[in-house]
Amino acid sequence: MMYMYKHFKNIEQLYGNNAYVQIPNGVFRQLSDSIKNRKQTNIQQSSFAYAYIIAVSFLYKYAHFVDIDNGTYIQNSDIKQILGYDKTTKTIDKVIKKNGILDTTGLLRTTKEYPVYVEYTEEKLNDMLMREFTTFNMLDVDDVNYSIIKSIVKNRNYEVKEPVFFFEYNGDVGTLYNYDNTHRITLKEFLSFVYDESLDNIDFMLYSFFKYKCHGYDNNIKAIALYKITLEMGISRDTFYKHLGTLKSKGYINVHHKGWVMSGEATGTSESMEANEYQFKGV
Repeated sequence: MMYMYKHFKNIEQLYGNNAYVQIPNGVFRQLSDSIKNRKQTNIQQSSFAYAYIIAVSFLYKYAHFVDIDNGTYIQNSDIKQILGYDKTTKTIDKVIKKNGILDTTGLLRTTKEYPVYVEYTEEKLNDMLMREFTTFNMLDVDDVNYSIIKSIVKNRNYEVKEPVFFFEYNGDVGTLYNYDNTHRITLKEFLSFVYDESLDNIDFMLYSFFKYKCHGYDNNIKAIALYKITLEMGISRDTFYKHLGTLKSKGYINVHHKGWVMSGEATGTSESMEANEYQFKGV
């Protein structure tokens, strides 16, 4: 299975472990609302969907679905294994298949036009140099890599996922050129979770959620009510506390636990739980 990781390691070698993707903050609520089982979010599937989005975002942005150096290409079955599932597992196929849940949310699109090159142009959008993607079907048959790629990709019906939100999101410019209301996931962060067998997709999704919520505040600390976390992520309290404990033990998150406060101090007739403060520490 190690060859699958080489695609990401090659990105790391070429661009450094701070290579990154910008992800819309709204993705957590979109996945929570879209991946439900008997009216409750299936957190196993939604967290897999989030990690899958990150994986294909790196592969697309850095044009590494096909790794010419290693003579390999990545398919959905490979990504499933990278994210902790057996390639034959069917329970998550409805999330990632063509016209499946992620496609119908509009976050991703299934396409045979996979990128093989990417380079910066001289044009700018929002003061950022625009990237030009060359897909395999755009290559001239005389291109030096045309025959190499064709020999690598054994599946003649090979399809990948294009992150639609890179180019357009909620009627605005996509996250390649508009970082408003987005959070950044670095390759170092992604690989830290992928390589650590003690961590899973829920841990990664929760880590990313806290980065979105806390990063940029003073000392990356923010008070967040528990009901807001469970509502936006679609996670149960028990599952949340279990995985929060894991992130705390890794030193990725600090928590300042608050207590009960009296809303009517004179009479003592009412009390409520003050929101805990979460500090995002990072990997």
